Amino acid sequence: MKERVPAIQLGPNRYRITSSPGLVEGLATGDEIELTGEALDTFKVLKRGGNFSAWIFFPKEGMNQGPEMTRLQREAAELGGQLDGGAVTSLIFTMPASIGFDRIADFFDLAVSRIEGAVWMFANAYDPLTKKPLDWWSRG
Repeated sequence: MKERVPAIQLGPNRYRITSSPGLVEGLATGDEIELTGEALDTFKVLKRGGNFSAWIFFPKEGMNQGPEMTRLQREAAELGGQLDGGAVTSLIFTMPASIGFDRIADFFDLAVSRIEGAVWMFANAYDPLTKKPLDWWSRG
């Protein structure tokens, strides 16, 4: 499965992400990347934009629409975050790291606790292969 990631070109093979992706792990709004492969699917993060990307997954199509989506969008905005989009069973959020890792985690834990079968994950806080924290947010 492929995804077109919204970005602004900054130079040859260099881009700034303008909206957190929903399939590509490791990226969030504001990150600057360099494409490192001819297939356009390998990249290196050059600079973090200071945002977390968080994905919520719902057990059934359409559960990410309607009043619950509106509520999540409003509550995320109250913290300084934003809803960037989603697919038929997901929602994608960008949350500033300045909110705090634990506060963001608590927000999404509470959000999915209200929706039977929903789960969430940080999309750019852990290495996709080793699952170790990337810890970019605590390095300033």
